[in-house]
Amino acid sequence: MLTPAFFTSYHPLPSTLWWPILADTFRPLMRAVGHHVVVEGAERLPRTPALLCTNSTQRYDFLSFLRALDLVGHRAVTISKAKNFHAAPLRFVMQRAGVVPIVSRGYLLLVDFTSTIGRRPTDDEYRALRRYLDVGTALPEREPFTRLLGLPRSILGHSFEPSRTTLRTQLEQVYASSMTQTLRLARQAVEAGFHVHIYPEGTVSERLGRGRSGAVQLARALGVPLVPVGMSGCRSAWIGATPLPRGGRVTVRVGEPLDVRTLLAALPATYRPFCPDDERAHRATLDAATALLMDRIEGLLDAPYRRPLEGALPGKGTRAFL
Repeated sequence: MLTPAFFTSYHPLPSTLWWPILADTFRPLMRAVGHHVVVEGAERLPRTPALLCTNSTQRYDFLSFLRALDLVGHRAVTISKAKNFHAAPLRFVMQRAGVVPIVSRGYLLLVDFTSTIGRRPTDDEYRALRRYLDVGTALPEREPFTRLLGLPRSILGHSFEPSRTTLRTQLEQVYASSMTQTLRLARQAVEAGFHVHIYPEGTVSERLGRGRSGAVQLARALGVPLVPVGMSGCRSAWIGATPLPRGGRVTVRVGEPLDVRTLLAALPATYRPFCPDDERAHRATLDAATALLMDRIEGLLDAPYRRPLEGALPGKGTRAFL
């Protein structure tokens, strides 16, 4: 789990020992099976660190993206959701390839619920918890919610005492504290000369979905431009949800960088990134900037990977978080 102790000991940069071994393993393997990565618009990549924002259609497609950057002489660390650190094979790769972990509100709710109640929440229970956390809607006065509200415990390494604070306040504090750690690690990567790679959707989806505001907030906090990037072909160029490549072409298209200072010009100088109160107060500005970013990414994708023309893709429910 992504506790304060985990973040304190975590190193976000590629391992000087393991990354060359991983790279030297995957490069010939990709070539041997005909896994081709083609980069278009590489000249648009800034020579100084930027936040590179891509879609994601396969769990290990960050390896295709790192290969694309390798081909054009750039380096990046990837931001990956906390759920991925629960899978041993993926965790082994990420901890050596240069990955920054990030905690979402959904992950936080799922980890606390499952560790306290001993099972996953139902969809209705999860929706009730999200309304409680996001807008303050009271939880039903019944189990399992009474236990969640009244049981002292540790939430991702943070002590929760119901006699001193509410569950909602504690969850917001844990979220803000975790995001501060993610920002610290991302800043280490920038200071070392790396780009930072993020998936604004926050999940894997066969077609482009809705973006989250974390990308624009992170770019503003780091003081770097946003670069929209579209990746087409990853879903068929990897074997299922495994890190094993197969034949196919992955096209990585780089768009024009966006100045986050202009996109978020309406935010006050006192804005605190990932502070729940500030996020709520400036939701319209954050959402408008995120929508523009997602539009730019969509324009860089082949047709099968763009947003569906009608309706929406089916959601993953709580499986998207844990």
